[in-house]
Amino acid sequence: MKTVLITGVGRRLGFFLAHQFVGLGYRVIGQYRSERAELAELRDLGVTLVQADFSQRTQLLGFVELLPKLCDSLDVLIHNASLFVSDEPNHSPAEQAEFFDAMYAVHMLAPKLINETMHSALCRAKGCVVMMTDIYAQQPHAKFRSYCASKAGLANMLKAYASHWAPEVRVNGIEPGPMLFLDEHDQQHRERVLAQTPLAKEGGIAPVWQTIELLINNEFLTGCSIKVDGGRSLTQW
Repeated sequence: MKTVLITGVGRRLGFFLAHQFVGLGYRVIGQYRSERAELAELRDLGVTLVQADFSQRTQLLGFVELLPKLCDSLDVLIHNASLFVSDEPNHSPAEQAEFFDAMYAVHMLAPKLINETMHSALCRAKGCVVMMTDIYAQQPHAKFRSYCASKAGLANMLKAYASHWAPEVRVNGIEPGPMLFLDEHDQQHRERVLAQTPLAKEGGIAPVWQTIELLINNEFLTGCSIKVDGGRSLTQW
C-alpha cells in the first residue's frame, strides 16, 4: 500500500486531498492544527491524524520526531499547511516578530524539518514532494507581506530540494489562485477578484487535485511550479 503524508488536513484543500487519496487506496497520514468536527470523518476513513501547531516550536519538533515511527516508506509528501493572515500595522515590534516567526515556522521551517526527516522514507519509495506555494510568492500583496515573503521562501526551497534530491526524489509545487472564497469574503471582494481573473470564475479544489495527480504521475517533472489560478497572475492587483 502506498503512503501519503499531508499537512493541514483539517479543512478545505487538505481535507479534500485526504479523501481523494483514501479513494485511491493510499494509507493517509494527516497533520492538523486544531480539532474540528470534520476530522471525525477522516478518522472513520482510517486516516492517521496527528495534531501539531507548527507555529509552536515544541509541537513542531514533537511532530517531526514522531514521523519515522509512522512510516518508513513514503510515496507522496504534500506540504499544504498554511497561515493566511494579513500584517497588522499597529503591532509593536515584539508582536511583529512573533507574527513573522509564526509565518516562517509554518511555511518554511516545518517543510524543511519534515523533508529532512522523511528523506530516507521518500528515497525508499522513489517518492515525490508537492509544495503548495502561492501566486503571491511571485507578485506579493502588500497587506500580506509576511505571508508572501515566507511563501516565496518556500518556493525557493522547492528548487533547492529538487536539485539536491534528484534523481531519487522529485520535488514540485503548485501556486493556487482564487480557489475557494472564504465565508468572510463579501460580494464586493469576490467581484473584484473575479474581475482580476481572466477566466472569471472561482476555480474550486478539483483543478488543484488534477495538478497534483499530474505531478505524481509524470516522472519527468521536478523543480517546476505550476500556477493554478485562472490566469490571475497575468494581472496586477
